[in-house]
Amino acid sequence: MGVKQVVKMKKLTDILKEAGIEMGKVYTDKDRPPFKINEKKDDLIYVPGLARYDYKGLKRNVEKKLKDLTRRNKKGDHSGIGKNQLSVLSAMWVALKEYEEENE
Repeated sequence: MGVKQVVKMKKLTDILKEAGIEMGKVYTDKDRPPFKINEKKDDLIYVPGLARYDYKGLKRNVEKKLKDLTRRNKKGDHSGIGKNQLSVLSAMWVALKEYEEENE
């Protein structure tokens, strides 16, 4: 009726050996550098014709503008937004895209 599954257990010491870690040895950052996290740096991003932003600030600003546009669209309120505001959003979007492509 049932199917038996055979599970081979590994000892922790075997797993550590496979990873190249010796028991009892003290490791420092020089021996084994910490893993790398792909975070965006705090570099300044220049948005032509506007200003300089850090990555998080520019991304947050774009998200805020998009949420505002979405909220206005749902209400059917398409006033108050002109070509200037949309060109600002477009310039910010392009600056983010270019920054992310350079830092992949």
